[in-house]
Amino acid sequence: MTGPDPAPAGAAASAAAWDGFAARHWAREPVVLPAPGGTGAVDPRLAYAVMVEAAWPFRTGTRFRALPDVRFLVDGGRIRAPGDLLPGPGDTTAARYADRLDTRMEGRGRLLAVEQPLMLDHRLWAGVRELVAPLWERVGHPVLPVVSELALGDGAVDGDGLAREPVRSTLVWVLRGTLTAVPHGPAGGPAPTAGAGDLLHWPAGRPYALRYGARTLALRLLVPGDPRLLTEAVKDVVAGMLHERRGDDRVPYLPHPPATGDGPAPDVPHLAEAGRALREVTGADRLDRALGVLWARRASAAALEPVPDPRPPVRLAPDDRVRPGSPVVRMPLEDGRSWVWAVDGHAFSLRGALGERVLERLRRDGAPTVRELCALAGPGREEGVVALLEKLYALRGVDVAGREAPR
Repeated sequence: MTGPDPAPAGAAASAAAWDGFAARHWAREPVVLPAPGGTGAVDPRLAYAVMVEAAWPFRTGTRFRALPDVRFLVDGGRIRAPGDLLPGPGDTTAARYADRLDTRMEGRGRLLAVEQPLMLDHRLWAGVRELVAPLWERVGHPVLPVVSELALGDGAVDGDGLAREPVRSTLVWVLRGTLTAVPHGPAGGPAPTAGAGDLLHWPAGRPYALRYGARTLALRLLVPGDPRLLTEAVKDVVAGMLHERRGDDRVPYLPHPPATGDGPAPDVPHLAEAGRALREVTGADRLDRALGVLWARRASAAALEPVPDPRPPVRLAPDDRVRPGSPVVRMPLEDGRSWVWAVDGHAFSLRGALGERVLERLRRDGAPTVRELCALAGPGREEGVVALLEKLYALRGVDVAGREAPR
């Protein structure tokens, strides 16, 4: 698999800040240090706006098994149906929301936490990817998804890390306020406090709770560290392949009681068929290819999954100028003539070398016209280039000069 395109300038600016962290602290010890990317690494206004968007469907009831997931905690525990305690249309800023809750809750501690909010907004998602990509270059890229969470707390303690900590390391950017990591267990130890503009790291295997200061907003990333999670991930892939092959959601029912006597063991055709299908989908390199495609998608997303949806498609004109957008990861397939391209966590297959020539021209010239890129294909093959560029646009692999791109 080839690497992604060169990282944006913002990633280069924060790259050096990861050097000492990766060498001395990552997965070794709790630490607080100035956040790579500076105090403006994550826009707190955009982060709050995404939290409001995620909370909206939860105001009318409780949703189960849905992402993003929203939790609202008070001193006595979690409120399962918080209703209008969640931010709404009138809470246009985090400060206004906090003022309303101060009046409503009479000073009680509270915490609003949104799991996997980045999938709602590509700007926020891409900014966080830009932050962590240099760290993965130094410590290794996670092969499993990284869980993201935005949290807005005021005088509350979140013990969620007690359950998640044994299998995941933690990175927390404090956007506003203060945050203290309180260790649990016999080892004890100091309780580091991070302020606005700081990064808090807590390695896997050390249970902790987070204590939020007044009006604190933070971004938390949970990075998988337990090898048992790999087994679950492969099982999910195999189950998806089996389901796709069967295309049948019905659960079979068999006669009861089963046949008895001295004859052969009773036939269970549905289970036997599932066994044969399992051998088939995991053989002949099928599983290896599925895992390889998954890896290409994950590498293009810096493991920040789920990823945002593609943007609406466009029809390109010959004089439109296109320029490189999000990084493209390419993985050659076993036939030696086909590739998997992955952009922003989405993948598609491409045959032949034309795509490589188009990508090289984009890198070299910056913003060529569609007509100039079509010339690389030769007469009669222009439609293939246009289709590729339109696909890349939808996945944000290219942008069109002069057009305002939707979020």
